[in-house]
Amino acid sequence: MKPIKTLLPFSRWMLRILVLAWLIMHNMSTIQGLDVHNPNFYIALGFVLFGLLLFAGGFSSKPGLTVISAIFLALLFIYKIYLNFIPEVTESQVISFMFLSISIYFLSSANK
Repeated sequence: MKPIKTLLPFSRWMLRILVLAWLIMHNMSTIQGLDVHNPNFYIALGFVLFGLLLFAGGFSSKPGLTVISAIFLALLFIYKIYLNFIPEVTESQVISFMFLSISIYFLSSANK
């Protein structure tokens, strides 16, 4: 059985939309607190900002915006994994690794 290659652009847009939606839902309470003296505020703001840029990069014919936002999202997820690391498998770690892998996917494939 052959893969359905026509669904690939649809799945990429679904990934962009779902990453953005999850980042907004997960980080909006931290951003709305406006605690500018807390480093978590800037991390949450970075997640939402680069998620928006990843989404916007899909409308561009050039891959630059997608690649840059994917680099920063990957770095933020690595930082989050590092901060919350405990030597057992948790749901938070699995979700962070999943979004790290999505970021690396967009870093490697951009807008193809």
